[in-house]
Amino acid sequence: MTRRSALGLLLLAACGGHVAPSPAGPRRSDLHIEPLTDLVPAAGLVWLLDLRPQELVASKAIPAAVAEVLPEERFQAFALRHGGVDPRAAKELIVASYPEATLTMAEVHFDPAHMEAAFAARALSVEGRAVEGDAVRTWGTLTPEPEATREQLAMLGRDAVMLERGHLGPLRAALAFAEGKLHRSLPALRTEPLQRAAELLGDAPARAFAPGPFEGEWASGLGGLLRASTAAAVSMWPRGTSEKGTANLFFRVVLLGAWGDDAAAAADRLRAAFDVLANDPLGKLMGVDHPVESARASGGPDALVLEVSLDALFLARGLRAATAGTVADIMRF
Repeated sequence: MTRRSALGLLLLAACGGHVAPSPAGPRRSDLHIEPLTDLVPAAGLVWLLDLRPQELVASKAIPAAVAEVLPEERFQAFALRHGGVDPRAAKELIVASYPEATLTMAEVHFDPAHMEAAFAARALSVEGRAVEGDAVRTWGTLTPEPEATREQLAMLGRDAVMLERGHLGPLRAALAFAEGKLHRSLPALRTEPLQRAAELLGDAPARAFAPGPFEGEWASGLGGLLRASTAAAVSMWPRGTSEKGTANLFFRVVLLGAWGDDAAAAADRLRAAFDVLANDPLGKLMGVDHPVESARASGGPDALVLEVSLDALFLARGLRAATAGTVADIMRF
């Protein structure tokens, strides 16, 4: 999944619809799962999404936007493939990308038997199963050779689930964090530069992080500012409603770097880069050229910050038009 795909998932998470409550039941595990960001390995991280779906879908103004992108049947189909779990019912949802793997984690109450049966039904072959205290792991192959896709499922009691796709590795580190075994290592959002980025974003219900360095086509992003950035991050809150009854979304974008005395000029470049984005075809398609509140940019010695409010309905329609295939891929995960 690319960073552009990650943006699509971020917007979808903010635009969820009605969700039936999760099955009630006592906690069955003493493993550390709150917050789930404390389980994300820092080594090799490409990007990270941190979402609180229950909080996001509580906004009654948002469902109209998601209907523009995904029908309810898509979420129902996802739940059938993943043990009855609707991602919108999760208290917290994490998607972490690594060079050869994607790790998804959710704090959500589920039925372990249904979850494991759903994994077996998706897999071409189940290669192993291990019970390690309160954690149960099972792994196998989902697609045939020559490009076989490996997947590993970990269930932490009845309260959290992890799914790793690709080269198996990050999930074992995440489990070690949950079990309190990695005393000499810190998770991604407790190490720099992402710890500082998280502080600046605030306690938003939707956040995305990408540590630098940014190379290739990404280096020229945002007027070339990404080339000098040590990390980029964005947070999003539902904020009020438009005259049409749809949600406004407030975004905060953070670029970390050694801006020093050039911070004010760099902030001006960030604001200008936003204007370029807003007026290109994709920006107009997603309504970025008509913000609810005009973009504001500021700069400090170590961080540039841009804030803007956008109409959720415009964003959803643009997302549907620009990334329909990507959105479908996300929901087939």
